[in-house]
Amino acid sequence: MGGRKLCSMCGKDEIVKRVRKEMHQSKLFNYNDRVAIISPEPLQQISDIVESIIGKAFYRVNLKIEKVEISISNYNYINEYMWNLLLESKKLSDYKIKVLPFTSNFFLAYMLESISISDYSYLSLFNPYSIIDTTIIFIPLYSTPIQEIECFSKIDYNKIKFKDELFNTIFDWVNQQLRENYELFHTYFNTINLFRTDNKCKNCGAYINSGQEYCERCKTYLASPSHLYLK
Repeated sequence: MGGRKLCSMCGKDEIVKRVRKEMHQSKLFNYNDRVAIISPEPLQQISDIVESIIGKAFYRVNLKIEKVEISISNYNYINEYMWNLLLESKKLSDYKIKVLPFTSNFFLAYMLESISISDYSYLSLFNPYSIIDTTIIFIPLYSTPIQEIECFSKIDYNKIKFKDELFNTIFDWVNQQLRENYELFHTYFNTINLFRTDNKCKNCGAYINSGQEYCERCKTYLASPSHLYLK
């Protein structure tokens, strides 16, 4: 963890403690809350592990945890994927908190692609939790790499492929070249801080330019009459 080599049992304990701390500090979780573990393609393996970790971290609070599968197929770029995932998550109004299965590997790869295309929209999600409109998004593994959570279950990296080929290339490079340097997954956070801004889309939470209320995707979506029937 964080560059330290731990046995499987100690590794699990370390991650559960880390997530429990984030859950307590967020002050978002209460007794009997309904919590949706979002399980989208191609991150189902991560969602399964997240479900286990959340259950262990807050077992005394009797959370009503349910895994919810979401299909995201209409996208070509990672920003479109994340936009669709957030909007689909917002529709799950029966759940107080929606948990997303993003790891620090994902955010590191996303940051590198964001720099290459000058679009930093969803670096806004690099936090343990975000409140978008009235939707609470919790990301327990935002600072934990896939390599560390493999103490819970082996990950088949070949199954983690998105429709964005540039992102896949960067994501594969991050996982292959940095696999033995866990500390790098815990030290790039200051770089992300360079892109932080208080200007966020009211509908999806993406970073936007000052003076605007919505990102371009949400402007188009909200201007369409059909969105009223998709809630």
